Amino acid sequence: MMRKRLLTPAMAAILLAMLFVLGTTSPIQAAVVYLKGRSEPLVGFVEFSDDQSITLRVTTEKGEELHRKFMRSEIDLLLQPVIPSRLASLSPDNPRAYREYAEELVEMKSDPEAVETATRLFIIAAHLSPKTEARSALLGLTPLVKDPQRVRQLRALAYMIDPKHDAKLLQGDSPSAKSGAAVDDKIREDTVSVLQMVRTEHRADAKQQLQREEIRDAIRSGTKQITPEECLEIIQGTCPGCGQGVIPPYMMQKLIAAELELISSKSPTEMPRQWGYFLDESFQKPLPVLTLDKATRFDPAKCIFRDGKWIEPSP
Repeated sequence: MMRKRLLTPAMAAILLAMLFVLGTTSPIQAAVVYLKGRSEPLVGFVEFSDDQSITLRVTTEKGEELHRKFMRSEIDLLLQPVIPSRLASLSPDNPRAYREYAEELVEMKSDPEAVETATRLFIIAAHLSPKTEARSALLGLTPLVKDPQRVRQLRALAYMIDPKHDAKLLQGDSPSAKSGAAVDDKIREDTVSVLQMVRTEHRADAKQQLQREEIRDAIRSGTKQITPEECLEIIQGTCPGCGQGVIPPYMMQKLIAAELELISSKSPTEMPRQWGYFLDESFQKPLPVLTLDKATRFDPAKCIFRDGKWIEPSP
């Protein structure tokens, strides 16, 4: 049976909010592309786009970059969560707005540009208002960091900047304990299929699968984007904005974010560590400087987005 098209009224609303058509001279934007007849999306960067086709740069599991061209007639859905016009509306006079937008982008951790932009916005917010924003911004940044040592550095920096020097800031789980780590790969695949059933309006099948305890547990432990209860609300049409088979945009985004998080969190193959692992080149590097301008590779002083570039405010 052919997969249903996704162009529902709710999807039209998402497209209006998130679709950004690029030209050859536009800044490169990250995108999540759903192709007709395929359940799993492609995540990469749009290098070219016109009315007929788009060219997407994707990175394979081996780190190789491929350039894939798709006709627009092949595409069911194109999502681009980073909206340039919203970045341009941010002002140093309102540091909180940078942090709040970063917190929204964290929900799309599977999108490379969303992660990059969220990292930049968090550090800008902390730089603009250390007393009021640094604590929340630096802690908000930690889920995007895979290196446990860097997480500890960010927490230590938050402790140093925090006027109260709250010792609890030095505590916390490392990224290895985040959601998705304990879900069996087969159950993860089944759970992704259930989310796709909900999203593509195969509600009866999805409701039946959600009766499986292992599926509900996998949603709870495998993703922080959505809960089993919210999935049932979508199916039953009882969530705010739901009705007559229409999924509201905010719920559609939660479904897609959960699906991408589960897809991208497959259990890695554990390799035994040799004794030389503990004597690698990192032990010969100088200790990191704990300052906001060194916390990431982004310069927080460049806090104005104009014409696709981050610049410093005029004196």
